[in-house]
Amino acid sequence: MMQDEPELSQPPNAAAKDSWSKADLLDLITRSAGATMAVVDRSLTMIYVNDEYARWFGTVPQQLIGKSLVDVYGESDCARFMPFVERVLQGERVQYQRLLRTPYGIDEWRTICLTPWHNRHGLVDGFLTTALDVHELQVTMNALRAANQRLSSHMENSPLAVLEMDHNLRLLHCSQRAVQLMGWLHVAGLEGRLLTELVNLSSQDEGLQSALQRLQSGQESQNRADTCFVRDDGSEVHCEWFNSALTDAQGQVTSIMALVQDVSAKIQIARHQHYLANHDSLTGLFNRAAFQNRLEQSLTQARRNAGSVALLFIDLDGFKGVNDAEGHRAGDEVLRIVARRIASTVRTGDTMARLGGDEFLVMLDRDVTRDVTDTIGHRIIEALHQPMAVEGRDLFVGASIGVAVHPPLEGDIDALMNRADQAMYSAKRAGKGRLHYAEITGS
Repeated sequence: MMQDEPELSQPPNAAAKDSWSKADLLDLITRSAGATMAVVDRSLTMIYVNDEYARWFGTVPQQLIGKSLVDVYGESDCARFMPFVERVLQGERVQYQRLLRTPYGIDEWRTICLTPWHNRHGLVDGFLTTALDVHELQVTMNALRAANQRLSSHMENSPLAVLEMDHNLRLLHCSQRAVQLMGWLHVAGLEGRLLTELVNLSSQDEGLQSALQRLQSGQESQNRADTCFVRDDGSEVHCEWFNSALTDAQGQVTSIMALVQDVSAKIQIARHQHYLANHDSLTGLFNRAAFQNRLEQSLTQARRNAGSVALLFIDLDGFKGVNDAEGHRAGDEVLRIVARRIASTVRTGDTMARLGGDEFLVMLDRDVTRDVTDTIGHRIIEALHQPMAVEGRDLFVGASIGVAVHPPLEGDIDALMNRADQAMYSAKRAGKGRLHYAEITGS
């Protein structure tokens, strides 16, 4: 019958058990522990060292026993660890890490543990010191710490805002740039908050929520989205989000990171360029291209819904004389005043444009009747007949207006504009300051 293997603390049989002394057990333990060990009394004299400890000093235990810490380490080295010794002699168990030179001339990290040695009365008679090899762990931790510091530095120095969230979109970390971009006052209190609680996204920004949901569900590992949100101070911010998901070994999403770029300046430039492409730079009214686009849309809608569109072609009377006599600067101011006065006479939603020179257009595509076109047309004539104060002087112009209405006229842009233009010249020939309608051909 097989016997159980003996435990380390027990001899294999009773006879051996009687022969083992405490010294034998202590020697077995200290020789097999794989760590340096020493016992130091209150006078800082070594009363025991194991072989591993002595090997660090290139000697044997008998040569170290009876020597003081100063004898073994020297005064300079002792001064560095003496604060720890003082703490352990007061009864505190102390642990710290230290870079030591091995017997092979290599610097390696060790965890030093100082444990108080209490006598039967509970007083500290000395302490036990052990050193364990933690070099690889320490090197790894240092490398990880350095990598984290580099990553944090990159995140903080990045021109992009950095947001890290858990799989539920609760904020784990954000860069200072993110705090500034989002309009948050400070980082404190943000951790653990839902992104949807922190960012006031507009109703049109479902794209970001959908993009993040696709990351959460594992449908995508990375995506992008555009957003527009309003900060607490009322300012509008346009952002481009570059999102990515981190998954564990089982493929479950553990965190989501977003790099956010402020593109508000780009949006403003694009809006300004779009404005310039569609508006007259002098008056701010639509230019010819933008007006024709609106006219085409209105004509299509009118054909679809059996509606009507009226086109008022306005040409100033006497503008050339004012421009020649007063100069281009005064002429430009007159045109700006004309634009404002036309805008004050039409209804909200009616479309206005300056074709160039002293020619203007108004399109009516709602509630178009003869009474409406008459009323608005005569309002314009009356408003433009009033004096215009320019550089301290009253200047005078007038307006002749031609009106073309579809139906009954053909619903073609060029044809309708030509008919309105012809009607305007008919008004001028009739004495200016008049409103004339384009008639159906052949009538």
